[in-house]
Amino acid sequence: MIQLNLKNTRVCFDFTFFAVIAFFMLTDGGAFGFSAIIACALHEMSHLVMMIIFSIPVDTITFYGAGIRISSDLIDKAPRFKRNIVLLAGSAGNFVFAGVLWLAGEKVAALINLFTGIFNLLPIGEYDGAALMKSFVIRHCKAEKVDFIMKIAAVISAAAGAFFMYFFGSGTFSLITTVVYLLASFGLKNK
Repeated sequence: MIQLNLKNTRVCFDFTFFAVIAFFMLTDGGAFGFSAIIACALHEMSHLVMMIIFSIPVDTITFYGAGIRISSDLIDKAPRFKRNIVLLAGSAGNFVFAGVLWLAGEKVAALINLFTGIFNLLPIGEYDGAALMKSFVIRHCKAEKVDFIMKIAAVISAAAGAFFMYFFGSGTFSLITTVVYLLASFGLKNK
């Protein structure tokens, strides 16, 4: 792993990030991979902008095989409203950019941004949707039911995502491989 320090923020580049980029370049000629990386970066930059607005310090930015992750030890201590705005900002950025790209005639890039925004709202693993749903479930359900509800929501979301990708994913090898990777990582995280 390559690590750089920018003031109080550590920036990390995991080997898997470069492996995924190489994989996309080899299998799709870079078209899907490049658009997906841009969509992921835009998603995380939207989170970052809201964190800066709410004065939530960023501890680590990690580039890894599944995308980019921004970490802050203080995000969970922020008021629920601010935390939820930060969590929703990533997908909101993707949706706005998808609309702009669609109007500009870049339909594939627009769909990749739309998919990125929707996918990150699924209540699976470490995605924004899981954090948002868990916050809601903790607030409105009995404590002993939280894990069960989260697992059921994750299984339903994973199945729906797999179904969607199978029937509407246009069959690109890298897209199918990405979905298989994400579903496998979901299974490993929830054991």
